[in-house]
Amino acid sequence: MLSAIVVVLGYIFGNFPTGLIVGKCNHIDIRHEGSGNIGSTNALRTLGFLRGGLPTLVGDVLKVVIPCLLVRYLICPNLTGDTNGFLSTNYYVLLCGFGVVLGHNFPFTLGFHGGKGIASTGGAFLVFNFPMTMIPLAVFLLVSYVTKYVSMGSIVGLISIPVSIAFFYPGQWVLVVVASFYTILGIARHKSNIERLMKGTENKLGSKKK
Repeated sequence: MLSAIVVVLGYIFGNFPTGLIVGKCNHIDIRHEGSGNIGSTNALRTLGFLRGGLPTLVGDVLKVVIPCLLVRYLICPNLTGDTNGFLSTNYYVLLCGFGVVLGHNFPFTLGFHGGKGIASTGGAFLVFNFPMTMIPLAVFLLVSYVTKYVSMGSIVGLISIPVSIAFFYPGQWVLVVVASFYTILGIARHKSNIERLMKGTENKLGSKKK
């Protein structure tokens, strides 16, 4: 029951459409610009870093950090769970964060058409384990910089998340499984990017939308 509650809590927060609001503040509907995605990458390409990319990124991170902090310190504090990580505070934090990503990707307020959840995924793992998050973040930045493809950096960064948890939390396979949900969903949301990468038509960092 508690698992369902924290997922629903996260989903409600995830429905906050940061990119759409940032776009409206700049007199555009971001759903009709660039890729049509409401996430920070499209906001960056459409409005630039300061007007679009940064505020959207911050908002999408905060909307997952806030509920995950509520779970960690108010709803499910100091739960040790079992040796596999099940029913621990960390387990509930990951579930709440996944609920936010679901809400961001499939918001009922926007007809279930949302973003890809990369920034929100990063925010969830900032609360889960801040030092550990530096590994997927470094992977994302490095791959994006080398390849010039944000989508490639996102995909490889997503894959590194459950790998990092398996290293930092040996034996706690429930946490690895929940983290893998983020990875699977994130890669699935990048289906069109993967197709363009294979065709060589994916947009590079700094380029205009084709």
